[in-house]
Amino acid sequence: MKKLLALALCALLLAGLIPMAASAKDTLDVVPVKEFRFPSESAVADVFTIQNTNPYDVNVTIDVYDQALRQNVQSMQVTLLQGDAPTAIQAYVYKPLTHNGEINTYRYTIKTAGGYTKHLYYGQKLTITTDGSGNPIHVYDQMDNSFYPRNTVSSFGPHFRDVTPNLTKLWYMFTPIDLSIQGRQSFPLVASNIFEVGQVHVDVNMDTVIVTYEMFFEGKEGYTSERLSDFLMFYNAYTDITIVEPEDMPNPSPYAFGQPISILNHLGGDTNVIMFVRNRITYYEFPTPKDGYTRYWRNLPEYKTRREAMLQMMDPITPVSMVGK
Repeated sequence: MKKLLALALCALLLAGLIPMAASAKDTLDVVPVKEFRFPSESAVADVFTIQNTNPYDVNVTIDVYDQALRQNVQSMQVTLLQGDAPTAIQAYVYKPLTHNGEINTYRYTIKTAGGYTKHLYYGQKLTITTDGSGNPIHVYDQMDNSFYPRNTVSSFGPHFRDVTPNLTKLWYMFTPIDLSIQGRQSFPLVASNIFEVGQVHVDVNMDTVIVTYEMFFEGKEGYTSERLSDFLMFYNAYTDITIVEPEDMPNPSPYAFGQPISILNHLGGDTNVIMFVRNRITYYEFPTPKDGYTRYWRNLPEYKTRREAMLQMMDPITPVSMVGK
């Protein structure tokens, strides 16, 4: 009887070890090259390196998927030996483009039979220049399609941290606005302080103000940016702003996008006000297979001039440090 119990116990222990062994997965070290330029239209360039980190050899499948065509444009099989140095995987111009600034995006899927899967996302962009004789030169760049989960968006204006550094260390902006101007005023929506992802529109009709916003490329095929939340607030004076995180505010905002606001009844008749937009989105740098968001360059002369005009519209604040901002 004791022998039977011992055998049963061993069988149970072995059975318990089987799932543990089965759950072990292959591991690889993949190091992407974030951005690079092809030496010519027909040249190849390293897109990432891949190294076997297992105590055995592995076979790797790499598929390159055209996100616009929705089909693979290249498939590779690579055998990585145990202890080998990193292997460079090369890319080429998968699709000839025709227009200056045209973009096409690709997904790289790296897989092994042992359960390893990794995705890398890139965009290829065409820039057309000319040589000394005026002949067109096609230059292709491959760029990492960076992913930004749950990032914040604010409307164009001065940064809180430049005006009152103790208020926040984040790159939130506020928008001083003159509501005595009838008609539409539009301001860029900036995500992560890096990309212009849309516009906010302020429409004034007599006493009524309606604020709406649009996301660039929304509705186009393959659009991936996701609206998570939005927040709109108006202040009569900058000194009224003591909290900039909507989640930390004791009361919800009385204002909402698309809803009419009375200058007289809601803003006390004040037409020089501060608008604060703080939305949240999840997005890729290339929101569709053929489009990319524009970089936000805060030091553009027209943006510096516009911010300075906004600050002059406000009541004096001490300190205000916008020199070189």
